[in-house]
Amino acid sequence: MSSALDSILDIVSSSINYFAVRVAEQPPDENHPYGHTKFEPLAAQIQSFLILFSGLYIFYKAYSNAENNAVITNMGINLWVMFFSITATFFLVVFLKYVAKKEKSAVIEADSLHYQIDLLTNGGVIVALIAIKYTGYQLIDSIVSAVIAVYIIFSALKLNLSVTKDLLDEVLPDEELSVINDILASHDQEIVEVHKFRTRRAGVKRFVDMHLVLWQDLSLKEANSLRIDIENRIKNALDGADVNLYIEQCTGDMCEECGVCEKYGRKKFGRTK
Repeated sequence: MSSALDSILDIVSSSINYFAVRVAEQPPDENHPYGHTKFEPLAAQIQSFLILFSGLYIFYKAYSNAENNAVITNMGINLWVMFFSITATFFLVVFLKYVAKKEKSAVIEADSLHYQIDLLTNGGVIVALIAIKYTGYQLIDSIVSAVIAVYIIFSALKLNLSVTKDLLDEVLPDEELSVINDILASHDQEIVEVHKFRTRRAGVKRFVDMHLVLWQDLSLKEANSLRIDIENRIKNALDGADVNLYIEQCTGDMCEECGVCEKYGRKKFGRTK
């Protein structure tokens, strides 16, 4: 019963995920100028609540069966059904993990986690059924169900915390910020200062924007070419991120704190404070 309930929730959650992925692929429109990519983490959060509900119900059923001394019948067909279920789930998990890694999709990763839990759940059910068959100790069913339920509840809370970061526009991970900083560092001869540096993630999409203060002697054409080069390098490094760079020219009142001209043997800005 616990496994059947979990499978019913799988149908519901995967249907929600299908809708979320379809909507997230739509281009920006008048009402959603930044696109629809946040539908993915939103769907993943809904799925985390479904997983949590599943875990709580399984725990309740385990307690109820133990209290009522429930007895399992038709052991043979129970085992065959679970063997079929675990085989199908295994191949589904492999495929979902491959797609989630390739597309870096939070909602597909959540779906993969959900079915991984199913894999463990079904494995636990098989172990419990075999143990009961050879020992006759019916309480094993409730014990295994309770252990699985605790694991499911923990996984649901962990998933919810992860996708909430996307919904709250948390900055990109340190490794991705490091990639951006390395790209900027490769142009330290032209870049005097970086400010209003902001990053976030929504589903599979990354958003990066910043203001670049550039060396005074760069022409407008050179400054624009530099901006385009940096934007394209960040986009390529972060799988098509949405990058917006705003360029400014350095002014004389920045000379005291800058040091770029001295570092590269250039003449300082002609105008001072």
